[in-house]
Formats: sequence, structure tokens, C-alpha cells
Amino acid sequence: MILAVDLGSSQLKLLAMDGLGNTKKVCTAPYRTFTPRPGWLEQKPEDWKKALQSGLKELAQEIELNQVDVISFSGHMSGVVLVDGEMEPLYPCIMLSDLRSSQECRILAETVGEEIRKLTGNPVIQAFSLPKLLWLKEKEKEIYEKAAAWLSPKDYLRGCLTGKAETEATDAFNSLCVDPESRTWEEEIIRKTGLRRNLFPAIHEPYEEAGTVTREASAWSGLKEGTKVVYGAADMACGAVGNGLFQTGDSTLTLGTCATFLAMTESVPESEFGKITFHTHALPGKMYALGSHFNGGLVVNWISGMLSGSGEADYKLVGVLSEEASQIPPGSQNVLTIPFLAGSGSPYYNDRDRGVILGIQTAVTRGVLFRSMLEGVSCNLRQTLEIFEKIQGRALERIVLGGGGVKVRLWPEIIKDMFNRPLLEAENSDASAVGAGLIGGYGQGIFKDLEKVAREQLTIKRTLEPQTDNVKIYASLYQRYLDAYSRLQF
Repeated sequence: MILAVDLGSSQLKLLAMDGLGNTKKVCTAPYRTFTPRPGWLEQKPEDWKKALQSGLKELAQEIELNQVDVISFSGHMSGVVLVDGEMEPLYPCIMLSDLRSSQECRILAETVGEEIRKLTGNPVIQAFSLPKLLWLKEKEKEIYEKAAAWLSPKDYLRGCLTGKAETEATDAFNSLCVDPESRTWEEEIIRKTGLRRNLFPAIHEPYEEAGTVTREASAWSGLKEGTKVVYGAADMACGAVGNGLFQTGDSTLTLGTCATFLAMTESVPESEFGKITFHTHALPGKMYALGSHFNGGLVVNWISGMLSGSGEADYKLVGVLSEEASQIPPGSQNVLTIPFLAGSGSPYYNDRDRGVILGIQTAVTRGVLFRSMLEGVSCNLRQTLEIFEKIQGRALERIVLGGGGVKVRLWPEIIKDMFNRPLLEAENSDASAVGAGLIGGYGQGIFKDLEKVAREQLTIKRTLEPQTDNVKIYASLYQRYLDAYSRLQF
């Protein structure tokens, strides 16, 4: 029995997997995200630990925890947790989409930006860990000096079980100071940032053994002392494994709060610098390109909360809105949404971008508005599709679709027509958790070939084919979207 612990951006997911890669049980436990100031996004690491306790208690009702042979991890990436020598968190986790470190980005771009570009193919933007670390050094000096290490979110939670403050290659790379070939810290970049070298933990491979469940952890978790623990990987790297992405051109689109579009690649082309980001795969020698769309499901959550009056995502209302929007023809009666409620991600990465609704009038219904928002996000996703296909020099032939957003039944229909590409909807929406489990099993020799078992466990629920008439409408809408954005100034 393999236990995958997937630390998502809104909830913890526990997935129990057997030795054939089959999912036996899934449990979830939520936690809050805090916004103490505009643009700040934080979570409390102690809430993750409580969620793990709660999830394990629920799991134990159906599966004996002492039957778990290995535990592996996935987690939302580019977050920063400072811990002391006893593995106690000193400050809330600064999350990927947090916008407080713009000044630090400018400083890093001036001092080490060129070295980072040559090393990783990435720009210095707030979606990576290094600017957040520099912000803590400059703005929280006392806490920074007390820190013994900085960890990514899932590395902290794993450390709660093993007692070790360590990391692995995929999350470490998202700091901007790891060599993708050697998968080791780039010492010169760290030196030039002025950050303390002893804050940077040892890097291991995702499938290596990280230790075992300690006696203390066994007492609060219910897991058997001595249970083997594998490092695991960042959620996108785990998602790549869970969706069977190993070869150049394999791609997956995950519709979550942040919609993520990932494609395996062999090169890091200069022409697309700053439009998408590049990351290491769970297996050495492989990389993937990533389009990050911070306003994916966030737009859906926002409009449902606004219309419900609660201010919080209302998923029952989302279903009603989706049904109403499905009665509206493609193009949303010429209402066009620029969907950047939280700045923009790919391909602009501009935290000054804002959301705009064009063409609204008294006759516009909430169904029209909802459809226009889905279309606006889909236009933004198409921008990443075009970048990927430019890199590959050909059309993407295998786009696996997953994530909670597929439950908004209209959205995949819009995307396949906006892309004019078939979409393969995965049966299992738990790709990151599945990937973490497969990595754990591979690390312990349960699975001999990671790519083979990953492709075998992937089940396609349905294939969505584009409709010619809708494709023409969306081609025109997409050009309107590009033109409208180019004219907006904030």
C-alpha cells in the first residue's frame, strides 16, 4: 500500500494506492488561505499538519494505516516556509501567487537575472521562491536570522513525519538557483543574492527515500513508526507523471484555481523567454514548459461568490450558471472579458493587469457574463497553446484535460473549440496525487518502469472534438481579445 499526500492550494488530499497503481481510497481536508494585505497570499503550515491528522483519521476508517508501506508527497510549488532547528515554522507560508516581492524581483533581475536566464530559461518573477526569500531577508530580519532552513510546502509537511529539513530537485529548481542538469544548487547565484547559504537544504531526487516516520510523528499521525517516506515532487511534476507525460509534445491542461498548461519539451528557446516558465521533471534529464494562468478557476470562484452574495465560491451556483451559459451561443453576445482579476500570468506576467468586461449592457444576463468569463480565460489559455506549438514546431496532438474545472461542463466544450484541438478528458482528476504515489512506488521498487505504469493507469473518460462552426467564431473572438488587451493600459 502506497500513501500519496498531495498538499494542494486549498486542500490536502490523501490517496491510497495498491501495488498495481490502482487508487483504493481518497480523502480530503481543507485549510484556509489568508490575505492580510492586498496582493498577499499566505497559509499557516500548522494548518497543513492539522489537515494531515484529520485526513489520516478519516482514511483509517477504511484502511489500516499500519498497512501503508511507503508515503510520498506532492505539493503546491514555489511557496516558502522558514523553519527553525526544531522544524517549527517561523512565519506563514508565502504562496506562489503572492505579490509582495516585486521590488526584490527588480533587485534580483539587476544582480543575477542574466545568470538565472542562462541557467534556467526563466525570468525573475514573483512566481518563484528566490524573490520571496529576499523579501523575508529584507522585511522580516529577525525571523530570517532565526531560520535554520527554507522549505517548500510539501517538504515542510514531509519533515513533520521524518524530522528532516530537506528538499528535492523539482521544488528546489523553482527557486531559480538550481542547475537543471546536475540538479544541485548554483553556488554563485546564491552568493550574489546575499542570502545565507546554510538556509538552502540538501537536494535529493524525488524517488529517493527521505527517511522513515519517527516515533513522535507516529504518535500524532497514527502511521506506523518506521514507515518509509519518499521525497515526492512539486505538484506540476507529479501531475506530469500522473497524466503520463514523459515524451516531447505530451501535454496536460489542469483547470484549477490557477489553470496550468504543461508540455514536455527538449529545448528552452530564447524567443519565448518570459512568456512561459521551464521546470524539471521528476526524472532527471527531462523538462517541461509551463503556462501559469492565475485567473483560471479563480474567475469562476469570484463570479459565483459575487452573484451569491457570500463572497466565497459557491459551487452549487456554478453548476446553475454553467447550465444557463450553455444556452448562450458562442461569443457571449459580443461581451468580451479580459480575465485578469489577480494580475496576469502567461504570457504577460504583469501584476498591474486588471480584469475588464467589454460590451456589457442592461440586456446582459448572468449566463452571458459567466460564459464570457470562461471564454476570456480560454483565450488566455490559447496564447500558451500557440507558444507550445511554436516551440515544438507542430500541433500538440495529445492534450490531457483534468482538474476540478472540468466539472464546469461547459468549460471543456469552450476550450476545445477555442484551441481547435481534440482534448482527452482524464477519468481520474487526482493526477498530482496519483503521480506522487507512482513516484513513491517507483522509488521503493514496487514499479520497475515509471513511464510504463503511469501510462497504464491513465484512463481517458472521453475525447472532445472541436466543432467547425464554433471554431470560426472563437478564432474571431480570440483576435478581438488580443486587440483589446493591447489597447488597455493600467
